[in-house]
Amino acid sequence: MANKATAVDIGTHSAKVLVAQAGKHGVKILRFAGLPRGEGDAAISLAEAAVPLAASVVGLAGRDMTLRYSQVPPTPDWQLRNLMDLEIQDLAQQSGGTLSADYNLLPAQDPEAGVETVLLALAKDESLERLQAEVQNGGGSVAAFVPNCTALYNAFLKCGPVEPDAVVCLANIGQETIDIALVKGTDLLFARNLSGGTKVLDDAIAAAFNVGARKAEALKKDLLDLDPQSRGRYASGQAEKVTMAAGGAAGSLSAAIQSSLAFCKTQTKIADLRLDKVLLCGGGARLRGLRGLLRETLRAPVELFDPFANLDLSALPPDDAEQLQAMRHEAVVALGLAVGRLDDTLYSLEILPEAVRRRQRFQQRTVWNVLAGAILVGVLGLQASHARAELAAAQGAEDALRRRINVANSVHADATAAIEANKVERALVEHLAAQALPLHGLLRTQRAAAAHLPPQLWLRKLEVSGGGSSVQRKRPQVLLDGAGKELNGVEVGRVLQEFVSRFKADPLLAGAQAVMKPTQSVDSSLTFQIAVDFAEGN
Repeated sequence: MANKATAVDIGTHSAKVLVAQAGKHGVKILRFAGLPRGEGDAAISLAEAAVPLAASVVGLAGRDMTLRYSQVPPTPDWQLRNLMDLEIQDLAQQSGGTLSADYNLLPAQDPEAGVETVLLALAKDESLERLQAEVQNGGGSVAAFVPNCTALYNAFLKCGPVEPDAVVCLANIGQETIDIALVKGTDLLFARNLSGGTKVLDDAIAAAFNVGARKAEALKKDLLDLDPQSRGRYASGQAEKVTMAAGGAAGSLSAAIQSSLAFCKTQTKIADLRLDKVLLCGGGARLRGLRGLLRETLRAPVELFDPFANLDLSALPPDDAEQLQAMRHEAVVALGLAVGRLDDTLYSLEILPEAVRRRQRFQQRTVWNVLAGAILVGVLGLQASHARAELAAAQGAEDALRRRINVANSVHADATAAIEANKVERALVEHLAAQALPLHGLLRTQRAAAAHLPPQLWLRKLEVSGGGSSVQRKRPQVLLDGAGKELNGVEVGRVLQEFVSRFKADPLLAGAQAVMKPTQSVDSSLTFQIAVDFAEGN
């Protein structure tokens, strides 16, 4: 766990730099700078921050990053790592570029379900290189990239008003992005980043009044009032026109939270999931009447998220303290980025740039090899010096060296024998692997079934069969054992036939042969079994 962390949150209109330190009495904020980006990129602003940016953790949002969810059975860490590496390779081929990624498990909501949910964060290397260049031009370096939505969650865990079992939506509303984290108690249920933000309001106002982007944003800040209680009581006729022009676009802000809640219900299988509270931060959180609009739409209390109220700000220079006071809600993500590095008990999801990965590999491997070599050279030098000083001792050293050579030869012989035994065992493993169903065949079958399974049918068992001896070799198969029951008057037999047709035609099963076998049910329900035959290499 680091004692001090520097965070950089580069937004559309401003870049936020925050330095925090972990102490005996909690988190202390040492420095803060909020710098306008202006017409150029963030590099100029970061250079003017006068804050050391070495080993910074940088936030990711919008088009710079993608979040994906995968459900897998409980697996050892090494197997999960192999699964995720395979997933990342597939996604990199689809995207047409190199990707960097990291993943972490979400807390299980139903331990008896037999599945774990993996949150996978991916970013194109070209996006990471662009952000890294901005920090380097500001005189700093990047230690890791972290999604803004998980940083938001960490800020809530470390400094927020956590209530047991309360379902809270954390929403960071920026100019062009929205970061959302749904939390139940201390558990992260769902994280999401969206493109959009308050720029949709600027665009609507600009189109309605035929003005430029700057003028539209000024009208939004000065006149917009989204509070439903203000209807019919606007401050002026111009305010009413601006609000009416942006009213439709404002619905996208509440729709982002509603759609995230719907996705979360599907992901967690919690059908009765309801929000107990919404906490807003980011520049858009200050929009006049936005809390009232969301309160009416979401039917839940909506408040501003201010985690700095629970922190030690006494070490801040006066200018930094003044800036932080003016940007408390915009600085929440930067705080989450920093505390995530300070506290290793928080949720970790860090995407490392290639240069950092190479440096870590060097530190973990090469440095120790160099150190061992230096020690060996030193020992040999001491032995040579001692041999020149005393001839008799040199003869003894020669005898000792011969004994070491004999030991080395013995070790070499043992190692050679171990290598040969390893070759035999590796050949056996390769032979056994050739008989087994490739892991991606099982995953392809599971995903194809999940994609087309209707509500009238369900799967009771999914297992792998096949193998056999080298004399009479069987092809590996995946067996799907399922059942069905009539629902809403729909004939289950016809539903089964349609499911089998769609399942066989799924591109995931290209090169495989799927055959449905009739089975006998013990009651009135329909049962069936589908055998998916994977040829070798599929």
